[in-house]
Amino acid sequence: MKNLILSTASFLALMVPQMTVRSSAQEEVTQGGNAEITGAIADGKPSPPAIPPVLPDFKVKSTVARELDVVEPPPMSGLPPVTGTITEMVHLVEDPKLPDPPPPPVVTDSEVSVVLAEAKKKYREARCLFLSATVYDHSRTLLRCYTSGNLRKEITAWSNLDFNYYSGFSNFKVKGAAEEIRAYNIMDMGVGNEDTAKWAKLTAKYGAKYKAPKIPSLPDGDPAYLIVSENPDEESVQIMEDLHQLYRNEGPRMKEAYLAREKAYAERYAYLLANPPVPEDVVIHFWKRQARPAVIERQEGEEP
Repeated sequence: MKNLILSTASFLALMVPQMTVRSSAQEEVTQGGNAEITGAIADGKPSPPAIPPVLPDFKVKSTVARELDVVEPPPMSGLPPVTGTITEMVHLVEDPKLPDPPPPPVVTDSEVSVVLAEAKKKYREARCLFLSATVYDHSRTLLRCYTSGNLRKEITAWSNLDFNYYSGFSNFKVKGAAEEIRAYNIMDMGVGNEDTAKWAKLTAKYGAKYKAPKIPSLPDGDPAYLIVSENPDEESVQIMEDLHQLYRNEGPRMKEAYLAREKAYAERYAYLLANPPVPEDVVIHFWKRQARPAVIERQEGEEP
């Protein structure tokens, strides 16, 4: 088995020996290797509230009300369920004569082919990534990665980065040394965190011994990784390199957004713990729909 340890700078130097690489995360790599997140990155700010629907002017004919004891799922993991008594109001109303929804558009096979061809042309360079990351003490990550439909080409590596920072966004792109663009979409990412000191203390409490992972020696500072997969193919190594190149260019922003999300999560958790939500009352409107003549348009020569 071959172990391969590379920093971003050393990898690029091997690929293009004459390339000048700067080590600062805030500086750009001058010839190829530029990486950036495409689209927004979540930073803990709440989404704008949904616009409430505009209800018709219902004419109530009769009403039935009852009280119900309900148990709803907790708003956040670790909080108690939402319980309470609600009032359910059921109104029988006159038919508000809402318009029928528009029929689905008729799309021909040729139109579908054109759309698919354009999408294939636009996204032909995109690679769908599936990542699994176990982060130890927020300083080292055991990372597994493969592209969609290519589980046999999974690559495993140890990284000196905290891959919690890779959450909050889905798309990024890297410009190669030959000006080619490699676009990526993180389709799925599972992140687990382990506190080795906490686990050692916990297992000792019960008379057991914690088996800490054998984390290889990796330098601090510039992104670096150790590939432990046997005979990794060139494309998989390139993906691993691009993931670390992304941190070189976007690391401060990724870390800042992650910390903002954690802060917002803690604040929201504390607020809900101090102010337990209560279930909301329910209002239901129903009516008997008046019969309407069916209008069916058929093409000339089409069977009814």
